[in-house]
Amino acid sequence: MKVKLHHLKGRYGSGYVSFGVPWDKGEVKADTVFSITDDNNAVSEVQTRPAAYWPDGSVKWTAHTAKIDTDSAVLSVSDKPLSEGIATEDLSDKIIVRNGTAEAVFPKSGSALMLWRGMSVSLKAIKEQRRFEGETELISSVPYLGYAEEVTVEECGPLKTVIKTVGTHKNEHGSFLPFIIRFIILKDEPQIKLMHTFFYDGDPSVDFIKGVGIEISRPMCGELYNRRIKIAGDFGMMHEPIQNTYIWHPMVCRFRFIEQQLRGENIKIDTDDADNKAMLDDICTWDSYKLIQQSADSYKVSKRTESESCAYINAAVGSRSKGLMYIGDEDGGAAVGMRDFWQKFPSELEVKGLSKNEAKLCAWIVAPDCPAFDMRHYDTKAHSQAYYEGFDIVGSDPVGISVTNELSLFAFGSYAQNDTLMQLAEEVQKPAVMLCDVSYYHDRKALGEWSMISRDTPLKAWLEDELDKAFDFYKNEIEQRRWYGLFDYGDVMHTYDKYRHCWKYDMGGYAWQNTELMPTMWLWYAFLRSGREDIFTVAEAMSRHSSEVDIYHFGSLKGLGSRHNVIHWGDSCKEPRIAMAGHHRALYFLTGGDYRLRDVFEDVKDADFSTLETDPLRFFYDKSQMKLPTHARSGPDWSTYCSNWFTMWELTGDTKYKDKILTGFKDLEKAPLRMISGSNFEYDPESGHLGYIGESAAGGAHLAVCMGGPQTYFELERSLDYPPLRDMLIQYGKFYFLPPEEKRRRTNNLITGNGFVYPYMAASLCAYAAREAHDEKLAHQVWQVLVHSLAGKNKDEGFDKEIVKNYFNNAELEEMFWISTNFTAQWCLNTIVALELTKDYLENSKEDYEWEDWVK
Repeated sequence: MKVKLHHLKGRYGSGYVSFGVPWDKGEVKADTVFSITDDNNAVSEVQTRPAAYWPDGSVKWTAHTAKIDTDSAVLSVSDKPLSEGIATEDLSDKIIVRNGTAEAVFPKSGSALMLWRGMSVSLKAIKEQRRFEGETELISSVPYLGYAEEVTVEECGPLKTVIKTVGTHKNEHGSFLPFIIRFIILKDEPQIKLMHTFFYDGDPSVDFIKGVGIEISRPMCGELYNRRIKIAGDFGMMHEPIQNTYIWHPMVCRFRFIEQQLRGENIKIDTDDADNKAMLDDICTWDSYKLIQQSADSYKVSKRTESESCAYINAAVGSRSKGLMYIGDEDGGAAVGMRDFWQKFPSELEVKGLSKNEAKLCAWIVAPDCPAFDMRHYDTKAHSQAYYEGFDIVGSDPVGISVTNELSLFAFGSYAQNDTLMQLAEEVQKPAVMLCDVSYYHDRKALGEWSMISRDTPLKAWLEDELDKAFDFYKNEIEQRRWYGLFDYGDVMHTYDKYRHCWKYDMGGYAWQNTELMPTMWLWYAFLRSGREDIFTVAEAMSRHSSEVDIYHFGSLKGLGSRHNVIHWGDSCKEPRIAMAGHHRALYFLTGGDYRLRDVFEDVKDADFSTLETDPLRFFYDKSQMKLPTHARSGPDWSTYCSNWFTMWELTGDTKYKDKILTGFKDLEKAPLRMISGSNFEYDPESGHLGYIGESAAGGAHLAVCMGGPQTYFELERSLDYPPLRDMLIQYGKFYFLPPEEKRRRTNNLITGNGFVYPYMAASLCAYAAREAHDEKLAHQVWQVLVHSLAGKNKDEGFDKEIVKNYFNNAELEEMFWISTNFTAQWCLNTIVALELTKDYLENSKEDYEWEDWVK
């Protein structure tokens, strides 16, 4: 077994990298050992663990960590056991990790979370509270310090060890913002990667987030004039000694030392010389610096001398910092880098105490020098009719959401050159991604069914052009509309406002998308077929955002998410579909089992129990008349549970989740129309049973097919030994496009209306039925729908942009006046999947698919 690998072009291309590889059933066992052969024929070790299993116990995905410094490599089975590398010792009061270059200690209690190379790492939070006395607003900033409550070894191997610390920020009055921080230690590396997650648990009416930071305390030694700071800007490093010897008087000292200082040389100034002594007595000592990224387009650097009674002065400004700060002295230095520093503004890097015995370098995920985050809702009433919000109640609730950020801490035994630091900053911002060839994923159907890119007919060429235009438009919109910010970066907007030439950012359910109609899966399938770095980056940011901010990780809503809204947590519809594991499976498996996403999968695995309190159909039925305790639509509620359960079954081999899937499918099989029935059902989370309650679909029957249900079922059909699933999918797919009168006839009037709207959303399902039933007519109908849904009756429309001149902040604004992410995501996703499922039946050009009225 040999698998070709390559670094993703456009990302950092060397060093340690974690990645995942899929396998056919029975191909790999859990104890299989691998090695890497690089482009220079050098063989190196690979740390491996199973990431997912087939039902027979063989490994479906492996997660690997290796050091690969060439553009490509080959993964192959090895007969050599792994040598000793990182040593990890789990004691009663601490964990000690030795990686070959240094020892890291992780206390199991207290506020010092890691001790490493003389440095100490701790966490800080600041709560802002506001109150009025008459017309005077009183604002207080309340500091908290992070304390460890549980410290565990999450992964232990010769090349990589992961330590997980769980805790909360505390002070004498209480606690605020629970956290999880992971420390990733790599063999022989002078750096530690950090993955930091904080959760909101305050009262949004009074508890504003003023600051969240990671503080590194480092001893400082040597003469003040040999201490320095470096800050990564847009293009290079700002470098300053904290005592600048480029002086006016005495002239004899003016040029003697500054060039040496800026070269990083440790100089020695003879203080017995009167001129030297006069110089040192008279120059400033710059003790504190701040790099504040205030927006996606603006940062500033400020600094202050030793006294806290003095003001900060402006030192520099710029647009988009690369988010790295280095402090150094005669013994070397340390640096911290923050990924997505400007994308997730407001962020800040701050150091105090450069002139003292100990400096405190703080990476602020929430910058305290910017306005505090206000977690309240945007209005005091709901807008269900005017602005497409969920229900006629305000359901905004941030309690239970989270944010995750990635950082790196570097240690240096000597002076760090500017080029080295800029390279490290690039590595932090664009970390390495190691991949298989796109055909390898496709051939193994590693994450479902999707097509490879082909332009060998006019139809395919047109479809591929439109798919490219759709993604390129959204990629540009992220930048053009500045969809950035700590709680926003990764998401896109829902519906466009052609009259104001902007998105409906302030109109209820038309604002942020919050995964509605699967833009996540569209982007991940687009990446899997193309291997494009820009698509990967947009998809990665969307998965990271929506798996954190859009869903609930604890409390009564755990495992549910908030429907699309002006505020990410603002909508009153709290539903499973937003939190579906299927949104993020690609990121998890491709990157070698991202540990934070593993937490998320745990958070959502039992989301069905949260509906006992928050029934998705609670406004439609009288609970006193129900036989089962809650409701689940077959889609998107129950199909989402299937995605969650399938993921846990794959990750753990726990058949409890497979059994719940089979229980539901058997209940659907008993319904009068099988999978077509419903989609409203009563539901019991404990037993997993669905209770048939007639033919009614709250929100429309299309919701059963447009939220990832068919894609989940396609994967399940390969893993479940349950033949009726294939038959039910064929029946469902053959039914969806039928005219209303034919639906009534075939169901003996059980279905009396045409609730099966938006046929393009069912194109994947119908394409599956066409392939499995060898139904050429149905395959033709699939493409009638997809071609005319985009190209219109005359087949001459598409994802074409228009230019608006002199729009507010843009001389030439690009727009599509009709665009909605619902349509774009579903059309692109279904096109990508249907190209694979109907490839044996495709006509030559779009003109071969004539318009018929039923297509509407």
